[in-house]
Amino acid sequence: MSAKREVILSGIRPTGRLHFGNYFGAIQSFIRLQDGDADCYYFIADYHALTTITERREIYRATLDMLKTYVACGLDPARSVIYRQSDLPCTAELSLLLGMVTNIGHLERGTTYKDKLSRLEADPKVEGNPLSFGLLGYPVLMAADILIVKADMVPVGDDQRQHVEMACDIAQKFNHRFGETLKIPRPVSREAVRIPGLDGSGKMGKSDNNTLDLLDDPKTVLKKIKGVETSTDPLDLDTDSDAPEMVLPKMPPGVGVLYYLLNLLAPEEVYLDFLGKYRRKEKFYGMLKNTLAEYVNQFNAPIIEKYNDPANSDESIEAFLRANAEKVTPVALDTVEACRMAMGIGHSLYRA
Repeated sequence: MSAKREVILSGIRPTGRLHFGNYFGAIQSFIRLQDGDADCYYFIADYHALTTITERREIYRATLDMLKTYVACGLDPARSVIYRQSDLPCTAELSLLLGMVTNIGHLERGTTYKDKLSRLEADPKVEGNPLSFGLLGYPVLMAADILIVKADMVPVGDDQRQHVEMACDIAQKFNHRFGETLKIPRPVSREAVRIPGLDGSGKMGKSDNNTLDLLDDPKTVLKKIKGVETSTDPLDLDTDSDAPEMVLPKMPPGVGVLYYLLNLLAPEEVYLDFLGKYRRKEKFYGMLKNTLAEYVNQFNAPIIEKYNDPANSDESIEAFLRANAEKVTPVALDTVEACRMAMGIGHSLYRA
């Protein structure tokens, strides 16, 4: 008898077009994992997006676009189950049940909540959604996402690792109080690349408006890259470095971003050639930006082509999402019913 396949779960919020940070930080890992021996569940976290998005059309459009981009990037619907979070409404009930065993102090230590709180304390008029119950309870809903499909592994970046650890804590508290009911997952660090923003910041992000998007056309790509600030006076560097293939840490932020992306996308000889120009303090930034734009466009071109496939109508995408939600529903209902029974509040609610 063959061993049961492990379940891998991860997801991304549909808060706008996917960018290079999303691809190299998550999607690339998703694609690699689907070639393994596990069942891969990847969901579009539209419930979670409601903490930052309020317009119905905006979130609906972003959800459909995300699925199209997922598939265009290489996620195979035949090997991965891709579904929309809100198409699994029993997730909301599980979140409610888990919330009953979750301490408020535990949630207040969440980095997402603390970051928002500190920004509001610094400037009460800061733009964006208010400090909501949904944001405070974000880790509980994320725990429900993970536990409802009985995930074994949850590959996450460093910024979400705390939330997975909180999900494990919540599940352990539930099991301690009501008996062994929930499977405790294990967080798995993604071997992810953290892409710096075009503004020179440490991370590419939609809210910071510093992204290269996977669907950017050549004109937009060139405009964004030409807008990256570069220093006309390179810093003095150790020209005897024995690691020329590495992006030099003392570069000015804008220059470092260009070299980081070039190192990621271009052949090694192209990267090393421009690294030599930098060390020799030549005037070459215009050429560097044009060259980088060419490699970005080469990377984007096949994704854009697949994304624009006429077969990807809104109606076909909706049908696809509903069908995939049906694949997840049996195990999800089984988990929620088990929790209800363990807590003594229901009897075979989800079974005929």
